Amino acid sequence: MKPRLKIFLAIQYIGFIALGIYLYQQQGHILLLDEVLFFTLALLITNNITAFLNTGSEITVSISLPILIPVIILLEPFWVGLVALIGTVNVIDIRNFNWYKFIFNRSNLFIAASCGTLVFRLANIYVDSAYFVLPIFLGSLVYFLINNGMVYLVVKISSAGKQGSSLLIYYIELIKNFIFSYFLGLAFYYSYIYFGKVFFVLAIVLIYVLKDFIFSRIQQLNSFTQIVESFLKVIDSKDHYTEGHCERVANYTRILCRELGMRKGKTERIVNMAKIHDIGKIYVDDSILKSSALLTPAEYNEMKKHSYYGYELLKDIDILKKDLDIILFHHEKYDGTGYPNGIEGENIPLGSRVLSVCDAFDVMTQGRSYKPAMNKLEIINEFRACSGSNFDPVITRVMLSLINRGEFDDVIKEEDISDEFNNIKIRSALKLNISRMEG
Repeated sequence: MKPRLKIFLAIQYIGFIALGIYLYQQQGHILLLDEVLFFTLALLITNNITAFLNTGSEITVSISLPILIPVIILLEPFWVGLVALIGTVNVIDIRNFNWYKFIFNRSNLFIAASCGTLVFRLANIYVDSAYFVLPIFLGSLVYFLINNGMVYLVVKISSAGKQGSSLLIYYIELIKNFIFSYFLGLAFYYSYIYFGKVFFVLAIVLIYVLKDFIFSRIQQLNSFTQIVESFLKVIDSKDHYTEGHCERVANYTRILCRELGMRKGKTERIVNMAKIHDIGKIYVDDSILKSSALLTPAEYNEMKKHSYYGYELLKDIDILKKDLDIILFHHEKYDGTGYPNGIEGENIPLGSRVLSVCDAFDVMTQGRSYKPAMNKLEIINEFRACSGSNFDPVITRVMLSLINRGEFDDVIKEEDISDEFNNIKIRSALKLNISRMEG
């Protein structure tokens, strides 16, 4: 242990002992023993329940401050500090017991909780009872600042010479947790006052149920993302010529969905399907995928099956199957001449109609071995010509608006000035010849 850290810890331990003796002498008499025992037990259980219920997970959840807020309001500073000291012990840490860390954490929480209570009681004297929540806020804030500030200082002293975030940035990163804890603590206090201990316990149980639900939802979303990214790699490895195509289409899809005013959840579902919309190509023969010539009718019919292959490949994955129609029908045309089913208009899923526009846009901007990339004017003319036939006219109009205002200028080929100049000269020469003939 570094000398500076030893000095800091020694000062903190002495401060803890001095504060504890002072508070006990001033306010050590106890009138609410059952509350002390109840809140200590409640805090002890909540600080350890996550570790016991999620033994295979590194994620733990603590709601110490929300439970301490009712304690700060109801008990004297010494007893609040004692509840915090005992109730926040993590049983799982005993397996890797370190005596000076243990004493630091216990004394730190005692100081933070008792000082927070002193500030609450002092503020409560001078603040009108109608603004009762303000003293609670100040007391909770002092607890938050002391508890996290002491931890920051220990870490800073321990890692002397290493760069780290400033104390201000450290607090800013944690402030959201404090605000949530404050309001949750108020809810716990009023539930305890008006409904008693049973309802208080039920409220804590509800928080943990919600936590488990949210955690399982996050895990599900992470699994979904991993599946999508894995398939994206498979697609790129299969067809190197179009490598990056699906990711680009997904980026365009997100922009277009946002412009169409879609909700974030729906947008993300369509974007995720866009990322893997060509997954069915893994079943298409390499000679067809990598052909530099126009496909024969037989080869084209085989290529058209890729949307169906993709649907069949993914339909048994529960987390994906509700959106797979987007992949199945992304080559349908608005006038009903597309594939695989020849459906038309708004019978085509909205996600498929959006994807169709973005898929075509990427082909226009990137080109193919048999078809060069288009410039901005050519792309605009192509979309205008195909609006209502290949593409949904409403979605096409929004896409054209994005193109015209320069949203995609970084991926669109610049117009060749020399070609445009030559075209102007040719048109001028034709007009001159026509005028001569007319003359």
